[in-house]
Amino acid sequence: MLALTFLLITLSVALTVVVIRFLLFKRRIREAVGVESDDPNLIAKLIAEKAKKQDVREKTRLLSQALNLLHEGLLIMDPYGRIVYTNRFARSLLDIGDNYIGKYYYQVISDLDVISFINSSFDSKYRIWDNQRIKDRFVQIVFASNMDEKVLLIHDLTQIKRYENLKKDFIANVSHEFKTPVATLKLLMETLEDECRGNKTAEEFIRKASDRVNYMEQLIQDLITLSMLETSKGVTVKPSEFSLRELLDQVKEDVDLLARQKRVKIELKVSGDVKVKSDRKIIQIVLKNLIDNAIKYNFKGGKVTIGYSRLPKDHVISICDTGPGIPKSHLPFIFERFYRVDKSRSRKLGGTGLGLSIVKLAVEKVDGRVIVESEVGKGSCFKVFIPV
Repeated sequence: MLALTFLLITLSVALTVVVIRFLLFKRRIREAVGVESDDPNLIAKLIAEKAKKQDVREKTRLLSQALNLLHEGLLIMDPYGRIVYTNRFARSLLDIGDNYIGKYYYQVISDLDVISFINSSFDSKYRIWDNQRIKDRFVQIVFASNMDEKVLLIHDLTQIKRYENLKKDFIANVSHEFKTPVATLKLLMETLEDECRGNKTAEEFIRKASDRVNYMEQLIQDLITLSMLETSKGVTVKPSEFSLRELLDQVKEDVDLLARQKRVKIELKVSGDVKVKSDRKIIQIVLKNLIDNAIKYNFKGGKVTIGYSRLPKDHVISICDTGPGIPKSHLPFIFERFYRVDKSRSRKLGGTGLGLSIVKLAVEKVDGRVIVESEVGKGSCFKVFIPV
């Protein structure tokens, strides 16, 4: 009987402890989820919501860590311009302090140019600000906007710029270094030609060697022109008003020997009263290359027509030939360096594959553009648009 009583007391105490622990557990759960109700469905729902919020916070933390590792800048604002988030690169580049959340972008960004860009882009959906320098970095800034937020993306172009500058410097330096020995070679070939006059075999070899030396000389000159056009210091744009007809007469005189060799007629349909305000030297480079190409890649006895028209915002100069034309599949690539439609024919005619690249860069230097219209068997027509 005593043993049974002891067992009942033990069970009663154990049950009491379990009940107390259960009540404490429920209390902790209510405190954790922030509710006073004992409704298990409500508690379960609130626990699920809290777990979901914790999961979102954890994912947000991981995403923030990942964005901080990027070498690109990200700045997110609400529709009113208050900053919601920035990553480490953006904060470092724009000198944004730690307490930035909720402040307006113009209160935390130190760079006035960036503030002006955001101001001018604030009502735009998409806008790009290219090749800007902030501190020691070359960057491209993209502004994008929708109903909920405005985003500023900062792409770091510093390494690309350094590579491009190294490439340009290398080409320029190598071209200048080759210029003198090639000029010496040309002089020696001319001397040899005089010494071997009368020896047909020697004359033939010397002529072929001279052609290659002339090609090298033209290639070096084209590379030097390209490197000058690519750098801001190489060619300074100096706009002045000049007579287009006088410039074309000068270019025609420069290519007259080639035109006579190919028996190509050059027809100028430009009146003497047409005045253009742009950089005369750059326009001369453009026209000389285009007219030279129109003669080289024309049929013998062909024709080159140079015309002019005026649009509200542009002068339009057209150089049209009666050559074999360019297949449509090649048209998107003809302004790329060293691109040739017919490689064997281009080399035979002395083309370097750089002429149209020079044209495109030169036209862009004066804020113009160039297009081509061509049909196989009917010739090609290049049109240069120069801003009024």
